[in-house]
Amino acid sequence: MELYVIRHGIAEDRGPDGSDASRALTEVGRERMADGVRGLRALDVRLDAIFTSPLIRAMETAEILSQGLPGPEPEILSLLGTGGARAESILREIVGAGERVALVGHEPTLGELVSVAIAGVATGATPLKKGSVARVDLPPSLRPGSGQLAWFLAPKQLRALGAAR
Repeated sequence: MELYVIRHGIAEDRGPDGSDASRALTEVGRERMADGVRGLRALDVRLDAIFTSPLIRAMETAEILSQGLPGPEPEILSLLGTGGARAESILREIVGAGERVALVGHEPTLGELVSVAIAGVATGATPLKKGSVARVDLPPSLRPGSGQLAWFLAPKQLRALGAAR
């Protein structure tokens, strides 16, 4: 499986009520994410499934991804929310989802997921900036520690790839 781990784009600050779940992407966040998706298109990324956190900023990011790449509509996977789900649980949930799967969510869950997929242990050593994408290649079992990091691109790199096309 080609697993694309994608952190949501730049989002609004928390509102006066302190709510995190309702934070949407900013206009700059939307634009930069769309530019980053053009970079993914330049890399010929195709998706069989897109799973997203139920939080607004992640769902908006997944929608931009879905509009910019050939493939399916995003599906909500509550484990990708900010509740601190274990990476192993997320990997079990996506077994059989397809050969090319995108997960859109939040830190620190996504960085830990990349770490578990390639090293078998969750560490803080692989944080994803907003709008960045890591591709991890995994065997069908999706066993922790069995993955190989194919590439890890910062948002600026993705936008540059998209602009060069």
